[in-house]
Amino acid sequence: MKTDFVLPVDSPAESAVFYMAMFGALPLELSPTYAVVLMNDALKLGLAKRKRLPAAVNTNDAELPIFVAGREGVDALHDEWRRKGVTILQEPVSSDSDYTFICTDPDGHRLRVFTPQAA
Repeated sequence: MKTDFVLPVDSPAESAVFYMAMFGALPLELSPTYAVVLMNDALKLGLAKRKRLPAAVNTNDAELPIFVAGREGVDALHDEWRRKGVTILQEPVSSDSDYTFICTDPDGHRLRVFTPQAA
């Protein structure tokens, strides 16, 4: 099945459950080595069983950007995910370009939730 983005994970099933719970994603495929969830009408996220790589290779350098409409939306999602026990790496903060917070999924992938700052 074609996906738009693939994350290496320890357990595709556990990661699929995380994304379904946090985003209301729909499961499209689930096996011991691969899962696909439909995040929204435009994004299919693949979750592939992580291959063991040398320690020098960091597989978590990517971020999954998640657009949310408005500062209130960012704050609401931050508060909801904190209540659900999601690890928050950076509390909501403003920059020149956006208002954002960063958290991680169970495998340590960074999720950056953001809304653009008004010009």
